[in-house]
Amino acid sequence: MSKRKLARFGLYGFCGALLALTLAPSCKEDDTEEKQRESIERYITNTLRAEVDERDGVYYVPVKPEKPDTISGRRTVEAGDSVTLEYEAMTLSGVLFATSDTITAREKGLEPLPATDLEVGSGKLIAGLDRGLLRMAHGEQAILLFPFTLGYGKEYVGLVPSTSALVFNVLVKEVNKQ
Repeated sequence: MSKRKLARFGLYGFCGALLALTLAPSCKEDDTEEKQRESIERYITNTLRAEVDERDGVYYVPVKPEKPDTISGRRTVEAGDSVTLEYEAMTLSGVLFATSDTITAREKGLEPLPATDLEVGSGKLIAGLDRGLLRMAHGEQAILLFPFTLGYGKEYVGLVPSTSALVFNVLVKEVNKQ
């Protein structure tokens, strides 16, 4: 799929999710992890109309059905692999704070952050993203949602307020086995 088509597909899907998130109960700074998990689960079941799939603290909602590589089969992401991603990241309250798409980044006044050669399972990524990627494979797209304890914690980072639950719309473009 071309980057333009993906951007259009991802943008429409993400805009729908963004609208739904703005209508979903937000996670305030004084929310506990338990309250954030309840808000995330309500959002998944009521807005995305998906089943709650939580493992290792990360909620996983597939967006694009997996397409196994025709030559080598399903190339799953494992600890130590490096991946190339296309992604959009926002708080559960709807604030977009990072994207790999340069057009969207410019429109929102953000610095585009390309996601290439990211090492998974090494502790270099925030915990929720790291754990969520370990459930994915080459060509898969999913929404990963997780509470502040697996995100930036009680830190205020850029546009992300402290104790914010995070939402990542991620497409795994490449998996490089180590």
